[in-house]
Order: sequence, then structure tokens, then C-alpha cells
Amino acid sequence: MDLIRTTCLLMLTVAGGVNAQGPGVFRARAARQISADPFAGAGGSQADTEVEPAIAVDPNDPAIVVAVFQQGRFDTQGGCVDPGFATSHDGGASWTPGRLPGLTVAAGGAFERASDPAVAIGPGGEVYAQTIPFDVSDCRSAVAVQRSDDGGLEFGAPVLVQDDASCAVFNDKNWIAVDTFAGSPHYGRVYSAWDRVDGIGQPVVLRYSDDRGETWSGLVDVSTPFFPGGIGVIPLVQPNGDLVLVYFPVGTATAEEVAQTSRDGGASFAPPVLIDSFAGADPTGMRTGDILPEAAVDPLTGRLYVVWQDRRFRDDGLNDVVMSVSGDAGANWGPLRVVNEAAPARPRDRFTPGVAAYGGQVLVVYGTRTDQGPRVAMRYVASADGGVHFGREHGLGRVGDLTFAATAGGRQFLGDYIGVAASTSTAHAVWCLPSRPRGGASGPLHQVALSATFVR
Repeated sequence: MDLIRTTCLLMLTVAGGVNAQGPGVFRARAARQISADPFAGAGGSQADTEVEPAIAVDPNDPAIVVAVFQQGRFDTQGGCVDPGFATSHDGGASWTPGRLPGLTVAAGGAFERASDPAVAIGPGGEVYAQTIPFDVSDCRSAVAVQRSDDGGLEFGAPVLVQDDASCAVFNDKNWIAVDTFAGSPHYGRVYSAWDRVDGIGQPVVLRYSDDRGETWSGLVDVSTPFFPGGIGVIPLVQPNGDLVLVYFPVGTATAEEVAQTSRDGGASFAPPVLIDSFAGADPTGMRTGDILPEAAVDPLTGRLYVVWQDRRFRDDGLNDVVMSVSGDAGANWGPLRVVNEAAPARPRDRFTPGVAAYGGQVLVVYGTRTDQGPRVAMRYVASADGGVHFGREHGLGRVGDLTFAATAGGRQFLGDYIGVAASTSTAHAVWCLPSRPRGGASGPLHQVALSATFVR
């Protein structure tokens, strides 16, 4: 598995006098395209396709925003020609696109393809772009991190966190996080986490770096002996330096989402804690990430938020977006609630959510589809009370058309995840949307990265 435009928000008054859509809640500005696939179908890839984006905001300078995504998606055996990035130094008003250098053959590197781009920004403004580069021809797969020291305008050569040249091993579904809390004993530590398909299981593993990604620790096996493995791991750093990993375990009797906590900077982990069971599915004909959770930590409150697509609260076979919250560093998790409960009655399938939180403000962004047709759109909900109440669902940007979407194994594919990040006064989302080609383009597909800024 390589595996925002409204002009006003409805005011929703809730019990106890809390106003979930009151002053300070995130509201969206117009969406804009931030990049396009530059590879023109190189190597048999799908021309004019971008998929699977992630985004980060500089914790010390909210004007600096960096997004990453796949460019030139391959339908079979996954990955892309080379991951791209887009960087804004004016809070999302304008963007400078580029591609990660020295990673794949198309960008002067050694690998045939790369996948699963993720991004994080450290306490000194250093930007870390993480990917899974791999070869189809000889089974080599790796985890790579590339650092930028100019706010995401240029990236250095890849450092291989992991490198395997064996058909019995594949490194998959990575994520990256940085400890940006000055009071933490692990301030500045960079965490790379992923799952490692090794022919026996699919263990969730981790390495960390204390020298800005130049060298990495030994491999830490997180999920075993508790599970044969897991997938979709998201590392979340607490203000006190504790590290919580959220993921979907494999080999369990029932589908579920779990969390594991480390209190020693990722060297060891407590046993997994159940967040809740999973009861979602991909919309017909689409690949959407399905079982994969998305998660965020509020850097001011330390509260953890986990979201996924789920069908348990409906009788029409469609997905809601559900959320569970922890206020004690992942030791206990609150009951599931539907974040789109104030949405209009028209049936919509909701999928691939992303979440961000800052100072009690929570933003959830996700894809939607109506009547199993080709029209897809992005929507969002916001909370001003730490996720206790959410306001009305709002549209985000233009409507897309799956007719022109990239594919993965023959299924329409926008990505297994999207990106949402929040800062002191703004938030940003990034997603990839298909639409009819414009400007005389003759290709059958057209899918680009878009972003929007939320203000409060």
C-alpha cells in the first residue's frame, strides 16, 4: 500500500453555551493549484497525475508551509516517477514547486520509483521530506529522508534511513515527525516510522535521529510481539517528549485502530492500547486508504485526535468520518463520534480524512462522493472546543471528476492520505483532485495538487 471556498460559517450554538462555530474557528479561503506533474508519462507512468499529498507548517514561522506529493503515478506496482514539493513563504498566498533531487532516476538518483511522501519541519526551520524509494526490477526498497535548510525551497541528497535489497522485504507506509518542544528531553529528535513487510509479518518499526537526519538509531521493533505487524503508523510527539504511535494492526481477530506510547524517546514502547474497532470500506471503484488512520496532536494542549472513515453509524452502506480523542497521551481514548453529524441529509460517502489541531481548534478535511458517480469534492468541519462539538460541513474548492483520475491497480486513486496542518492563527490543507484537462491538453488524465488556507 503506497500505500478549501466558503465565505461564511454557520453559527451553531450547543449546550453549555459553547459555540462550536463561533469566533476563532477555522474558516476557509479560496483553494488554488500549487503544482502539476512535470514528467509527461515518463517510463510508462500516468501523465499529468499527482496523488497522495502531505503538508507541514513551520512551528516558529507560520508563513512557511511545505507540501509534498507523488508525481507521475504508476498504476501497476505503485509509486511515482519522482515525488514533488511545493513551498510557500507567504502563508499559502503563492507557491514555488519543485521535485526531490537525487532520489529516483528521473531526478538524478538511483531508484526507479518512489512513493508515500511525508513532510515535517523541525525547531530550527529545517524541513524533512521523507519517501519510500524502490526498484521494481531488483526488489530494492528503502526509507529516505531529504533535508532543506532554506525553508523548503531546495532539498539535499537523500539519506537512507533503511535500505534493503531483498525480494523478501518491502518497506512501506512511512511517516515522519520532529520533537519541536523546547522542554522535551528529546528536543529536535526526528522520528521515522513505517511498516516492514518481511515475509514473516509486517512489523511496525522506527528509527530516530539526533543530528538533523544525518545518522539514525538502530531499528526499533514496535508492534511485535503484540501483533504480527501493522500499517499506517503515525508518530505523534507530546509536549513533554513522549511519543505516541497510532496505526492499524494486522493479524487481529477484528479490525481496529491502536496506539502505543514511548516515554524514552522511541527506544521502547508500552503495549498497544485499543482506540476503537474499524468498520469502514473503500467507496466503489476507488482506493482511498480505507483502514489507515490519520492523527494529530495539539501542541498546546497535548490532546491527541485520530480520525478514519467508518460505516457503523449508517444503514446506507456509506462512510462517515469518525474521531476518537485522548487527553492522557494515548493511555485512554474517548468514544467514537461522527464529525460530520451536522452535515446536510443528502447521502455522501466520506473518505480519506485528515486532521489538525491547535489550541483547542480542530479541523477535519476529507473527500466526498455522491451516488457513486464520478463527481468528487473536498469538504471540512471545524470545532472550537477541542472536538467536543463540530459545526456544519462546508465545501472546499471545486468539484472533481473521477473520469480523469489516476489509478492504482485499476481503481481510481487520489491517495491513501491527504495533508492538514495548523499553526497559531491559520491552518492549511493539501489534496489532489482530478478534473477535465484544460488548455488543449490531450491526455486522458488530469489530477493536480491543490491547497487552501484556513483563518480564524
